[in-house]
Parts: sequence; structure tokens; C-alpha cells
Amino acid sequence: MNDSSKSKAGRLPENRESHFMREVKSFAIIILIALGLRATVVEAYIVPTGSMEKTIMVGDFLIGNKFIFGMRTPDRLGIPYTTIGVDIPWFRLPAFRQPHSGDVIIFKYPHNPLDKYVKRLIAGPGQVVQINQREITVDGEPFFHPKHLQFVDRKPKPEGWINPNIFPRGNGNKDYYNKVRVPARGDTLSADEDLAILWYVAIMDGHSLDLRDDRMIMDGDPIDSYIVEQDYYFMMGDNRDQSSDSRFWGFVPHRYILGEALFVYFSLDLKHFPFLTWQRLGRIGNTIE
Repeated sequence: MNDSSKSKAGRLPENRESHFMREVKSFAIIILIALGLRATVVEAYIVPTGSMEKTIMVGDFLIGNKFIFGMRTPDRLGIPYTTIGVDIPWFRLPAFRQPHSGDVIIFKYPHNPLDKYVKRLIAGPGQVVQINQREITVDGEPFFHPKHLQFVDRKPKPEGWINPNIFPRGNGNKDYYNKVRVPARGDTLSADEDLAILWYVAIMDGHSLDLRDDRMIMDGDPIDSYIVEQDYYFMMGDNRDQSSDSRFWGFVPHRYILGEALFVYFSLDLKHFPFLTWQRLGRIGNTIE
């Protein structure tokens, strides 16, 4: 074997290793781009509950627009679809518009931000929401009936019945819900008049609270009032009797707003076999309204 052949033979492993590393780097770049798009522009979601039926069905796969309300940089590093990971600093870019009453919104569940919910925005910051015999008013005006609005219970709950699970406590029930003003950034909440809402909002804003000798202590200091630090939103499902929503667990802080639900790109009937039916195939491409 001449020197030239030896030289070529000696270079083969290096060439193969170089080609392999280029493939790895290319694949890594594709993954980073995909994750970047998922975190900031669009994201796919699967709907696991029936709180929005028949607007959105259990088993619908949704595409959500994440930039319309302001693109968010990634706020967590970890393994997707698991609880393994750590929170990291993030920021939101300027929004094209703010969420409007009637939008179908994708957001982080306030009591467990790893869970993502899809609900209809009923009232925004500074607006007053009330429910009287199942009819919603926002700032005294009737809220429109979504196309697929439905009630499963034959009759509404009695007007005088107080559901202990309603937020804030004592505010009626799911069908007769007393007036509540949705907190807006800059609002002043009184510890005497707005204790339940103040407590909730301050916790959502990231403060620690305690009660000592009938005084409210926030971050170690006594307070009589609190200035709200971000906007809040009141969400409900279109399947009103089977929706766990703001009537029960409270307002959604602006920092947990992710985007707007756009359309169904795939759908499976997760309750019955066969999972893929002509009816479900017909949902592909349906816009969310």
C-alpha cells in the first residue's frame, strides 16, 4: 500500500466522525428552532375535559396563537410533558392586542401553572361580572350566547343557595353569582372590604401573606390595603354546568395568559372505540369561535 492509500485510509474515521457531528448539530438546531416556535409563536394542545363542549370537544387537538397577546420567552427548562424542570426568568414582548371579552383563551391554571386550560374570557380587568338565573352580564350589559352554549342540569340552582366552593366565598352559586369587579393593575383593594379578593390577588402577584392578631401581614409587614400589580381575567366554560372555572377558583393573572385558541388540527374520540371516526375527521380545520 502506497503512502497515498494509507493517508486516505487514515482520514476515513475522521470524515465519518465529522459527518456524524454535523448531523447531530443540524438536528439540535432543528429541535431548538421547533422549541423556540413552540414557546413563542404557536403551540399544539390536546383538550382533556368537556368544559368547553361543544365549542371544543374532548380529544380535540388545537393550534394556539401565542404571539397575539405578546410573545413570551421560555419560562421553564425541563422535559416536555413532565413535571421535571426548573423555572427561569422570562419576559413578554409587546402585544398586538389585549384579550377581549368573548375570546377563547389558553392559559396556565392559577393553582398549578404546569396545567394548561382553555376557557372563554367573560370579563377583563376593571369589568363587573354578574350571573342572574344563568344569564351573564358584564358591566350591566348581557353577555352574548356562544354558538355551542349548553347547560346539562335541567334547572338552575336556587337563587338563595350559597355554594361553599364559590369564589369569593359566600358569593352565591354558579347560576346566581353576585357582582364581582375583576381586578385591574393599579386597583387598591381594602383589607376590610375586599379581604378574600385581596388575599387571592396578592398571592397570585407573588407575595406571602399571614394573619396575626387580626392584622394582615404581607412579606413581613402589616398592611390595610393592597395595590394590584397586574391585570386579571374572569374565565368560564361554554359547557356551563360541567366547567371548573373562575366562579370556583378565581381570576386568571395576566402573566398566565398564553394565547388564543385558533382551530382544530386533529381530533380523536377518546371515550369510545374506534377513536378516529368520520365525525371526528370532520372537525379538522374547524375554527374556534
